[in-house]
Amino acid sequence: MIIDYPWYFLLFCLLAGGLYAWWLYRRTPFSKIVRWLLTVLRFLVVSVIAFLLLAPILRQKVHERQQPRIVLMQDVSGSVSSSADSIFSLMPLYDDLKDKYEVEYLTMGSNAATDIGSAISNIPAGREVSALVLASDGISNRGPNPTSVTEKLTYPIYTVALGDTTPRRDASLGELRYNRIAFRGSDFPIEITVNASKLAGRSAMLTVSSEGKQLFSQKISYDADLFSQSFTTSLPAVEAGLKRYNVNLTVLDGEAVAENNRQTFYVDVIDNRRKVAIVANAPHPDLSALKRSIESSANYEAKLFLASDPVKMDDDFSLVILHNLPSSAHTSLPFELDKIPQVYIIGVQTDLSRFNALRTGLEIVSKASGKSNEVTALHQNQFSLFLFDNDDASTIEQMPPLKSPFGESRQSAGLQTLFNARLGNIDMRQPLIAATAQGPVRKVFVWGEGLWRWRLTEYQTHGSYRAFDRLISQLVGFAAMSPSRERLQVTAEHCYMSGERIVLGAQLYNDAYELFNNPDVILTLEGDSIRKAEYTFARTGNAYSLRLPDLPEGIYRYTASTRYDGETVTASGSFAVEVLNLEQRNLTADHTLLRTMSTMAGGNLYYPDQLSTLQSALSSLKPTIYTHTRYADLLHLPWVLALIILFLAAEWVLRRYHGEI
Repeated sequence: MIIDYPWYFLLFCLLAGGLYAWWLYRRTPFSKIVRWLLTVLRFLVVSVIAFLLLAPILRQKVHERQQPRIVLMQDVSGSVSSSADSIFSLMPLYDDLKDKYEVEYLTMGSNAATDIGSAISNIPAGREVSALVLASDGISNRGPNPTSVTEKLTYPIYTVALGDTTPRRDASLGELRYNRIAFRGSDFPIEITVNASKLAGRSAMLTVSSEGKQLFSQKISYDADLFSQSFTTSLPAVEAGLKRYNVNLTVLDGEAVAENNRQTFYVDVIDNRRKVAIVANAPHPDLSALKRSIESSANYEAKLFLASDPVKMDDDFSLVILHNLPSSAHTSLPFELDKIPQVYIIGVQTDLSRFNALRTGLEIVSKASGKSNEVTALHQNQFSLFLFDNDDASTIEQMPPLKSPFGESRQSAGLQTLFNARLGNIDMRQPLIAATAQGPVRKVFVWGEGLWRWRLTEYQTHGSYRAFDRLISQLVGFAAMSPSRERLQVTAEHCYMSGERIVLGAQLYNDAYELFNNPDVILTLEGDSIRKAEYTFARTGNAYSLRLPDLPEGIYRYTASTRYDGETVTASGSFAVEVLNLEQRNLTADHTLLRTMSTMAGGNLYYPDQLSTLQSALSSLKPTIYTHTRYADLLHLPWVLALIILFLAAEWVLRRYHGEI
C-alpha cells in the first residue's frame, strides 16, 4: 500500500472514525453489547472512508507463466526447390509442437533470391522468441550477412541442413558490377564474374550485346574443376535513353542449369554535357584551376566570366560558381537564387554582410573585417550527401592552407560539412567545405580561397590531379543535380527487380512553386509487353503516389499528364524491370554457414532425418515466468465499496432489529 502522506495520518483516520462513532452512539437506548457493535461498525466505515481520502495506491506483483515461443522457418527458395530435399517440410514438427508450445510457421526465399539475414531480423513482433528452427540450404544471396544478424540474437537457432553440398557440373555468370547511369559519348566500365565447376579442359565464349549488336567477346578456358575469374571491359554509351545489355555465356553439354548462363542489365544513358558558369569578382589563379578540373570530365564544360562582364544566366547553365561574390564592388548577382544551383568560393574579397543577406543556409558573422586565417582541411565522416573516397580525403587533408575570412558560422539544419577548417592542429569546428540539398536548388560552400595551390601541390606530390579533380567533380555534380522546376514532376527508379513493388511518385506545383494535388494525374504506360495502359495516381498528403502491378522484364516508357490553369501539363520518363535470378547462380548448399549460425546462437545442426532428435532438444525449453508490478487506486477497487456497503448494511440491520432506524 502506498500513500502520498506520512503514515501517522492513519492515526487521524482512526481518530476521526472513533470520535464520530462515539458521538453518534454515546446516548442510545440499545443494550451495551448492541451499542458497542454499532459503534464498531460505524468506526470501521468512517475510518475506511477517511483512509480512502488519502488516495492510497495498491502495488501488486503479478507472476505470469508463458509457454516458450518457437518459430519454424522454411526455406522455399529456387535453390531448395531444385534439390532432392524440395519436398521436405517442417509442418510435421509444427503439428507435434503446437499443443505444447506457442509455435509459428514462416517461409522465406523466392525463385529469384534468398535473404536469410533479413528473414531472421523481420520475425513478426510479439513475445520474446525462445528458439528458431531454420530449414535451409544455407544459400543467402541478398541482404545482410546471416552471421552478423545471428550475433545479435538472444535465443538459440536450430538449423536443418537441406540441399546438396556437392558441386554440380555447371558454369554460371556471377555478379555484374557496372554503373547504372552513364553519359552519352563516354564509355562505362563493367566487371563480369564467371564461375564453373567440373568443366576443366573445356572452353566457352562470353559476349555482351545490345540491340542485336555485339559489343564485347572473350574466349574463356576452364583450367580447373573449380573455376572463377572476373573480366573487365568498357562499353560505349552511344545513344541517350534507358538501354538494355545482354550478357551470355556459352552453354556446354552436360551443364546442370542453362538459365544461369545469361543475364540482362540496364543502364540509363544521359544526354547532357552540363555547362558551368564561373563568375569572379576579379582575376584569380583559382579560376583556371576550377575550369581545368571541371573540364577534366567529359560531362561538363566551364565558361569564365568577371562580374564586370555582361553575364546572362540563361537556361543553358546548370550551375554557377561565385568566386569572392558578392563583393563591395559588385553587390548584385546575375541570377535569381531559386533558379540555378550555386557554389560559393568565400574569400577575402567577399562582402560577408551582403553574403549573409542572401540567406543561403550559411551565415558568417565577423567582427574583424578584412582579417583571415590560414586553415587546412579536416575530413568529416558523417557527411552523407554523396560518397567521397577516404584516400582522396587523406590527400586533401595534406594540402596547403586556404585563406579563410575570419568569422563564426551559423548554419541551417540541412547544411552538412565535408571538411572542417583546421587551424594548425586545432579543429575549429567550422565548415571549410559544406553543402546543402534543402530548398529549390542545391548549394555548396568553400570557406576559403587558394584552391589552385591544392591542384598544383597534388601534381607535384603525386604526379596527378586525381583527388582534387574528383573533389571538384563531386561538388559540381552534386550541386548540378538540383531538382527540376517543372510544374509536374514524376519520381521513379531507373530499374526495378522483378517481383519488387513498383511505386512512382508525382509532385504538382502551382505558380508560387507550392505543392498541391487538386487535379487528377493520369499515367500512360507503354513497354515491351504493354501496348498502352492508363493508371490514375492516388493522392498522398500534398503529392501523388501510384503503385503499378507486377510487370514482366523489359523497358517501359511513361507519360504523366494533368490539367492545370486551362493547360495540359506533362512529364515523361522511363524505367526498366529486370529479372535478377540469383538462385540459379549457385546451387551448392552451404552447410558450413548453417553450422556456424547454430554454434554462435547456442543451438545445433540437424539433417532432415533427425527431426525426432531436434524435437527432443526443443523439449528442454522451459516456460518463462514473467513478473511485473501493477498499480491500482484503492478507491476504484470494487471490493472496497462492497466492504463499506456490508458494514453499513450490518449496522442498519442491527438498528432495525432493535427497533430504531
